[in-house]
Amino acid sequence: MSLLDAVKAYAARGWLPIPLGLDAQGFPKRPLTPNWPNLDLIEALSLDWSTAKGLGIVLGPASNNLAVLDIDDQELAEAAFKLCTHTRCVRTIRKRGHVYVIEDTPSGSTASTVNWYGRAIKVELKATGTQVAAPPTPGYEIVHDLPPKHVANIGVAWDGLAERLGIVMELQRAGYPPPWQEHVPDGERNQSAFVEAHRLREAGLSYALALEHLRFRWETHYQQGGQDWAEIERAVKSAYKRGEVRPITTGVRGLK
Repeated sequence: MSLLDAVKAYAARGWLPIPLGLDAQGFPKRPLTPNWPNLDLIEALSLDWSTAKGLGIVLGPASNNLAVLDIDDQELAEAAFKLCTHTRCVRTIRKRGHVYVIEDTPSGSTASTVNWYGRAIKVELKATGTQVAAPPTPGYEIVHDLPPKHVANIGVAWDGLAERLGIVMELQRAGYPPPWQEHVPDGERNQSAFVEAHRLREAGLSYALALEHLRFRWETHYQQGGQDWAEIERAVKSAYKRGEVRPITTGVRGLK
């Protein structure tokens, strides 16, 4: 499909397309229209596409509350594609991932860094005020050509997907103790074991080796008294069970 044909096709969906040029790295990701965040669909259809190197879609209310999970890692993106088989997915020019959703209520854009198998990975929740390059922009390819799923908001969608990818978002937000403390006090022992077990799972350690490692931690760095090893073992088992990857299907929290 040509850029102009795609412009018409996206506009028919109620998505606002804009022409893109090359950015400083030579990727077709830079909006050519200075006031693109304030355009409406009628104005967008009259834009000059003669010098465009790609096509972007403005997110948020301008495109019926379209939002995109932007996963900045090839392996994590491919894992997400395998789970997100009920919504639109696009592989980017750098082989990263875009997962499309429609928000019930538009939200602002946010970004965070998550830990996945020992690697720090940036994930952006792109919504109002942002845009993404989209097919047929060179280097962008559709993985799942489906209507974006409706979600309460993109944060809920990401929380549900992150859980099934084994990324424990709540540990990063809920005030859990940091892992690998020199001395773990009485009141933090179970939570610390839970957090540390997640970190070992993310690093690819087997459940058996995690038990061995945390047994040593419990004996040497955890405050003793009033607790037996079986209690810590249950926390480790819970962390490894929670990190199991499960397919996202219709009815799952976030991407329903």
